[in-house]
Amino acid sequence: MSNSSANLMNQSLSVISDSIIDLYEIDFSNLQSNFDLLSGVYGVNFGAEPVYRFTPVSNEGNPIYWQNKAYQSLPMLAEGFESKSDGRLPRPMITLANPHGLFSKIAHSNEDFANCKVTRKRTFVRFLDNKNFVNETNPYNSSDTNAHFPDDVYYIGRKTEESREAIRFELVSSLELENTLVPARVVLSGYCGFTYRCSVGCGYKGLPIETSNGKSLRSNFSYKMPLVEDKYNVGYIDPGLYPDGILSSEVKEWSRFGRNHDSSNPVGYELNDIVKIFPTKSSNPYNSTPQVFVCIQSHDAPAKFHPFFSQEYWLKDECQKTLEACKKRFSVHNRDENLKLYNQANSETLLKFGGFPGTDKFDVGTD
Repeated sequence: MSNSSANLMNQSLSVISDSIIDLYEIDFSNLQSNFDLLSGVYGVNFGAEPVYRFTPVSNEGNPIYWQNKAYQSLPMLAEGFESKSDGRLPRPMITLANPHGLFSKIAHSNEDFANCKVTRKRTFVRFLDNKNFVNETNPYNSSDTNAHFPDDVYYIGRKTEESREAIRFELVSSLELENTLVPARVVLSGYCGFTYRCSVGCGYKGLPIETSNGKSLRSNFSYKMPLVEDKYNVGYIDPGLYPDGILSSEVKEWSRFGRNHDSSNPVGYELNDIVKIFPTKSSNPYNSTPQVFVCIQSHDAPAKFHPFFSQEYWLKDECQKTLEACKKRFSVHNRDENLKLYNQANSETLLKFGGFPGTDKFDVGTD
């Protein structure tokens, strides 16, 4: 038995053991979002990792440090982590404070955090890092980063409650993850299972075509139609300006400082602007695809109108996942000469449809 294990056991069995500290982590790395926006727009800093660390314990306004990582104090309630004697898997609940609707805004744009990993770490006060104490001197003289209970690892299954004050999630084990399928790819005749614009599978690099409900992002998409109309002030993407699709230098990443990315001189976005947002924290290619947005209403103060949350100012380019939607994006299979101008950046000659049309039943006749 190691010294750390012995220290933990001795303290657990002690008649006068000190308090157990609960520490929590939510890992957002599976989400297709650029969490830099949390720092730039909302002042939430995840540091170098897409992990939010928090604890219900207050340390006089300072974080709790454990294993050299900072856990911010956050009002919360955790329950249901106990194992059941009847063999059923526990489904813990965590309720988090929702200041100014912060978590609501982020959750709404990220599938309610479904499948994000939640880790509960537990240790005794005496084993915490020295920097938690006055003059960085542990009064117990027993800091030990390896003395802790086994981590409890769960995943967010669903959001169960939400209000302006709090948001509540149900956690599940890895055996109950949502959308976990065996086999991983389902055979459907008319639905494409590829991740839109992902380098694996789809590979579309062209300009925006339409929203998920079929609204055009090529023309006539302005949020407010002007009294005197021309093709530009009602919304129009000129394909001649973007010969390389979203890889064109004119298609820049969205910035809270606006079109010129200059913090000293922020400039707002204008109708017809195209921006893209790349996830910066994910190593998974399926979760690292760019999200492309079209500005449908000019605005100053760009930091107040992030594309994830401001549908009156931005519309997202999405695929309807049908064979016809796929044809719109790959020129060789597109009879519409105008549409071909918007996807000329694609070098692919094959139709990149992830469905299985051949599995449909066909009438071959009886003659």
